[in-house]
Amino acid sequence: MPKALFYTGTTFCLFLALTAAVESSRELQTGMVTFIAVHAFPAGQAPMAAWAILVALLAGMATAAIFLRMAALLAARNLFAAFLALFAVGGAVTSLTWLVLLQARMLGARAPLQALSEMHFAAVMMLGYFISLSMLALRPYFRIQASRVLSALVFFPLPLFLLMLMQELLTKTSPAPLPASSPASLVFLAVLSILFFAISVHCIRHRHLFLEMTNLRELLDSRVDPTGRGTRRTIGGVAFDS
Repeated sequence: MPKALFYTGTTFCLFLALTAAVESSRELQTGMVTFIAVHAFPAGQAPMAAWAILVALLAGMATAAIFLRMAALLAARNLFAAFLALFAVGGAVTSLTWLVLLQARMLGARAPLQALSEMHFAAVMMLGYFISLSMLALRPYFRIQASRVLSALVFFPLPLFLLMLMQELLTKTSPAPLPASSPASLVFLAVLSILFFAISVHCIRHRHLFLEMTNLRELLDSRVDPTGRGTRRTIGGVAFDS
């Protein structure tokens, strides 16, 4: 992948880690969930909220590029996980785009619109689901290229999200446009903060995996020339090392 896109995606991964940590601490202090422009900026600060929406969209696109590169590196070893990651990342980008467009419409509305608020609530829950699914789908990649701690942490977001969803369905209904604060949402944001920080560190430490070109034909060939005539050729460090 291009160097500019790689470093932009890595920077935004670190940005998302810091943002999730701040939101988790804010939720712990105030007991209220915030997301970009909704409840994050007081009235009269629409330009700041608009910039926050734009930054969120750019962060989602750049981070999705990093995840897609991981899926490409995983494809030669686990094709199902690579396709699942592709589906989950595409769903997360679609959900984020829908979410920021709804927020832009809500900022332009003079009066709160209940229909938009309900759609915004559904978009937030959909985004959380696809982010959790993306982390879980990339577990084979983290198990090969990263640490066991990181490959174990990717299990947590999806059960925490399902716990939040069950809370909304069975116990109480949160007022739109955002879900209610709960211990599950607090831990969910904290785990995402740790994961995004670990992913940014992993990208910097293994930047050669992301910057070098991947020749799929070479990945599908055998590691060693069976005739023995040529030099010993090893495909190193991308998809087959364990």
